[in-house]
Amino acid sequence: MKYRYIIFSLIFAVIMATSMAWSKEQKADEGIMNLKSKEFGRHNERPVIFDHYLHETILQCRVCHHDFNVFTNRNEDKGSKCSGCHKKQLTAEIPIPLLTAFHKKCIGCHENYINWGRKSGPLMCGYCHK
Repeated sequence: MKYRYIIFSLIFAVIMATSMAWSKEQKADEGIMNLKSKEFGRHNERPVIFDHYLHETILQCRVCHHDFNVFTNRNEDKGSKCSGCHKKQLTAEIPIPLLTAFHKKCIGCHENYINWGRKSGPLMCGYCHK
């Protein structure tokens, strides 16, 4: 009887560990985004495959989504895409086009991490646009 309890406990532990690993892997896959938008306008580089899950485990939302109150309130706390505000055409309200917003935000953050002596993402075009 004692052995059955031990075997049952081991089987249960393996099932739990496997399901947790699968869940984490599935969450990571769900966070992969293909950054392309008609709001970029004509762009000669390939779209960026962006790992949102990796970034959200390292950074707070406000680091990228600079106006998080607007970001969440617009879609009933579901969030929205950057292209919801940043467009190809400039406006007085949003004077930064989407492509420039992405480049400044991403490259600027990666440069900051390098300046702080920390591991960082790429700075050169070909490393993101694969």
